[in-house]
Amino acid sequence: MKQLGSVLALGLVLAVGGCGRTADSTPDAAGAAAAPAGPTATPATPADPPAAAAATGTARLDGYGPVSLDSSLDQVRAAWKEPLQGEVPDDYCHSLRPQGAQAEDVVFMIEGRRLVRYDVHNDRIVAPGGGKVGMSLGELQTLYPDRGDVTPHKYDEKGHNLRVRPASEGGALINFEIDGNGTVTDWRVGLPPQVDYVEGCL
Repeated sequence: MKQLGSVLALGLVLAVGGCGRTADSTPDAAGAAAAPAGPTATPATPADPPAAAAATGTARLDGYGPVSLDSSLDQVRAAWKEPLQGEVPDDYCHSLRPQGAQAEDVVFMIEGRRLVRYDVHNDRIVAPGGGKVGMSLGELQTLYPDRGDVTPHKYDEKGHNLRVRPASEGGALINFEIDGNGTVTDWRVGLPPQVDYVEGCL
């Protein structure tokens, strides 16, 4: 009987010990299995930012995308590569738009057969310095604290413009149009005097 008790006691110790090892190894196994899931799931998150980053880098003080301010009409067409909508029959002010997906993103102003300005009317494109459609005047003034001048809006008594002066002589300006509710409705980057044409190309 004493021998049988010892055998049963030993069996119980082994069984408990076995359970202990199984319980300890399960979290490790689960942790090891779960660990790859974190890194695998993470790359999926940065899938959207590249598009936003591309949009952010599109607008510059010296141009837009592949085109540069003060380029000739031929240089603009060659740099853009795809067809632009609009005709430029003379040296007066004319507008050109991209075709396809970017048709609503930007309007190029051509005068004297040179690119003198571009206009943006949506919140997909970020202006140089961080401003965009939908922001408030206060947000803009935070982004452009030193060079932003508030001027009256020509057609909206309660509206304003924030005209951001160039950092260096002869550089391009940014003009944000702000409605009576204090919200940016559109903005433009261009060379003077064309950047101040309120009506654009008539």
